[in-house]
Parts: sequence; C-alpha cells; structure tokens
Amino acid sequence: MRFHRLLLALMLCLALVARAQVGDLPRCTPAEQGVPTQAVIDMVDALLTLPETEIHHLMVLRNGHVIAEAHPAPFAAEDAHTLFSASKTFVSMAVGIAIGENRLRLTDRVATFFPGELPDTISDNLAAMTVRDLLIMGSGITPDWTMRNLCDNWEQTWLAKPVAKPAQDLLYDSMSTFMLSAIVQRVTGKTTLEYLQERMFTPMHITTADWEQSPGGVNTGGWGLRLQAESQAKLGLLLLQRGAWNNQQLVPHDWVEQAIAVQTNYANVKPTDAVTDGNAGYGYQIWRCKWPTAFRADGALGQYIVVDDNSDVVVVINGASMRGHDELACIWNHLLPALSDAPLPAEPAAQARLEKLCAGAALPKAFSGKKAGRLPSQLRLDGKNSLGIATVNFEADVMRLTYGDGRTEALPLDFKQWTQAPLQQFPPYSIGARNRFGALNHNFRTAGHAAWTSRSTLVVQQQYVNWYSATTFTFDFKKGLLTLVNNYAMRNVEQVPFTVTAQ
Repeated sequence: MRFHRLLLALMLCLALVARAQVGDLPRCTPAEQGVPTQAVIDMVDALLTLPETEIHHLMVLRNGHVIAEAHPAPFAAEDAHTLFSASKTFVSMAVGIAIGENRLRLTDRVATFFPGELPDTISDNLAAMTVRDLLIMGSGITPDWTMRNLCDNWEQTWLAKPVAKPAQDLLYDSMSTFMLSAIVQRVTGKTTLEYLQERMFTPMHITTADWEQSPGGVNTGGWGLRLQAESQAKLGLLLLQRGAWNNQQLVPHDWVEQAIAVQTNYANVKPTDAVTDGNAGYGYQIWRCKWPTAFRADGALGQYIVVDDNSDVVVVINGASMRGHDELACIWNHLLPALSDAPLPAEPAAQARLEKLCAGAALPKAFSGKKAGRLPSQLRLDGKNSLGIATVNFEADVMRLTYGDGRTEALPLDFKQWTQAPLQQFPPYSIGARNRFGALNHNFRTAGHAAWTSRSTLVVQQQYVNWYSATTFTFDFKKGLLTLVNNYAMRNVEQVPFTVTAQ
C-alpha cells in the first residue's frame, strides 16, 4: 500500500481542476483498486437499508481513487452537509499547523490566552490546564451542553466553571474544542476557518465551506463546519499522507502521527473489555476505531470520515442516523475484510449492479403519484409546536407556513417528484446555540414531495438538502390532527390539533 501513496500525490495533482470542486478526485472501478465489487455492493446496500438511518452522502476511496459514491435523492454531490463533531478533526489540523509555525505549543497554558475573560480567582487546576488537555478532552471541566444556548461570552463563562485536575481521563466536551478554536484565532489573528482556508483548504481546492460562529465571532470548533462529501474525503486522504498534499506539507507530519495515535481513554475502560468503536481510544480530536488500523472524524447523527491506515481506504458517510456504530460495522463487516493488494479482474456485471444501486439510491418516501383527496385553502394550528407554525395555506404547488411571529415560508408541494426551492427561513436544527446561523451562507434549500396515503391523510416531506434535517408533515383531515416528525428526533413525535379555516 505504501507504493500507492507514492503515486497518490501525482494523481491528485493531475485530477485537480480549477473549474469545479466536485469531481476533483480520480474515479475508477473497485476491481481496479483491488476491491471486490460485491463487497462494495454489500456495504452500500447494508448502509442504505439500515433501520432508523438516512444516508445523505457516501463516498468510498482506495489508493486515492473514488471507487463508489452515492448521494441518495434528493441530495446531490454539490450539497454541503453540516458535520457536527466531525468538525473537531479540522480544528486539530489548525492547531497542528499553528504549532508547526511556532505560534503555539502543546504545553501552553490555556489561561494565558484569555487574560480578559479569567475569573477573579484562578484555581491551581485552571492555571495548570494546557492546550494538550483541551485536545484530549481532559480539561477537568464538567461538560455543560446548554451553556452555548444561554450566554454570549462563551470563553468567560467556560473559564469560570469549577476545574478538576486536568489531563485525566476523557471527558468529552465540544466546548473544549471551541476553546481551541478561540486560541487559534488569538494566535493567528484569523478565525479557524480563515486560517484553514489559507493553509489547507485553498491548496486542496476546497472552496465550499462555512462554519458557525459564537456570538463573539469565533468559529464554534466542536461543531458547525459545513462541507461537501468530496472535501471530507480529501481530509481523509490528507491524513493518510500524513499532512502532505501535492508534494506540499500542509500539516506537519509528526502532528498527524500524534493526532491519530491513542492519547487518552475513558476512565471505565478496562484492558479486558472488548474493543468497540466507542472505547478504542482518542487522539487529538480523532477517534480510534474497533478495526485496529482505522481512525475517524466522528459527528452526531452519523457524520464520519473513516480512514484505514493499513489499506489506504477512506469512507465518508453523511446522514441522519440513530445507529452510528451500526454504520461503522458495515465497513468492518463488508469492505475491509475483502481487500486485495493487487488489482482484480474486471467485473462488468457486478459493476453494473453497483452503479445502478448508487445511481438509484433515494430516501424512502410515501408516494402515490396522484392526488386522492381535497385540500383546504387554510388551516390554523390550535396547539404549540417546535417549529412555531401558526397557520398553513395550501396553494398551487406550495405549502405556505406562517409562523407565530409573522414570518412565512413557501415549501414545495409536488405529488410526482422531489422539487427543490430556496428557503427564506432557517432549517430545523437540533443545536440551539446562540448565533448558530449567523456566520453561515444563507443559501439553504429544501426538496419537497407530497402523497395522499388515504383520502383524508396527506403526507408532505421536506428535506433540507444542503443541511441535514428534514421534517415530515402528516395532515389527518378527518381527525383534525397534524403529526410533525423531525429526522433528528425520530422518537419525538409532535401531534398538533388544527382547525380548517378556509376551504
């Protein structure tokens, strides 16, 4: 496999084109890279049929080549996806670059970067906390997942919390990564995104990227980066090449080696415990995997950039899943055990099946193909709901929502196919952090379709295609009841009574 890495930089250089970001990486069949086509089919099929799981993007690479990809309808390769905690690995790269430029050291004390935000009394444990402690989730501060929703000065609020002895066992906390992002901004004079754009993204031809910010203008770090699947795949290749890209060392080689190595574990993991994808160890904002030579960037609801160091494999998965470790098991069970070090004979029949499977992938939908009932012109919701909807108007090809504060949104209402439209408001989001949409490019789109599942029941699905979330509206006109389901909260079903106010 090391031979392939020597060729990878040349291949990537030849593949890089200025006209488009999607399609930069070379494509070929699995067999050409020593991967049995049926193994890829089995993995893709297992992922697409996994219960409580939506796959939005999937890319499989070996030896720097994309050997399979699927962007189930209504998604497309061009659609960026929010990465949740997979963002953390990009912060690690920014920290490594800053250390390589002598702007930062692992042993630097966190308190020294925030003289204006420190509490009046600085405990010994706070004074002792280092950059490395943040990287390994060993700050000593008990995670507070609501803090970001309630205050504007996140640095000051976090530093004021009680601190146990730092550098102990892993205590996972996205605010630790936020503090790393704040430190990068303090030592470079640029946000983490701006710094990565200069040092890493531009040389790698990653042009579509945005990142949420705190109310104070700091990239959130522990979540909130939005990238296309192919850009995520490029990070996987960068890690395989230990920070090198097109013969240029973008991230220090030694830093990547440290970042992917086990640096800490959970306190309750014993040497006799079975290795799982949750306890295999943690590096510098990178998880080790159950598969012993693999590591990953890992985000909520199934955002993965999986790298197997031994076989030069990268797998990118984006979606909305309640079965994350089962998704990873599809890689361990179907793909990695089947690999060969040499190209395999062409498999035209299997390749045709794989291409059909990937091209035909689509999110499940209730679809009748024609209208079966009669829509009212307007209905009023008679109960509170998480989206804040007050009234719903049904117009030609549009379901118009009016919110309690007077805002409106026109969502596609198509009974034949997915139809896309720009969003005027923000899509639903499972994170309630202040300023959460403030720094994002406000180009959100929705894809909608509708179906009558009975003469009195209408289902309208809205999938926010360059985001991650979706909402299913089920109107039971016989009962006067609207059922709302968000894909990131599949077990949280809202039922809201309504009154038809205009026919």
